[in-house]
Amino acid sequence: MSKRIRTEDAVNYYGGRGNGGVRRLAAALGITHGAVCQWGEYLPALQAYRLEEITQGHLKSKKEPKTDV
Repeated sequence: MSKRIRTEDAVNYYGGRGNGGVRRLAAALGITHGAVCQWGEYLPALQAYRLEEITQGHLKSKKEPKTDV
């Protein structure tokens, strides 16, 4: 299991969709709006780690549920 932050939780932390949350999240991570829009349900592991540091623990990685294929 890897640890992840849900994309929607991260966007909401920065104001939510339609309120500039995606733009502010991208700016905080130093990436583009388009990069954020390509994420699935969870942030990529490196970005989750960085965001946990940037927010000083306000957003914390959670264990991603294991899916059997």
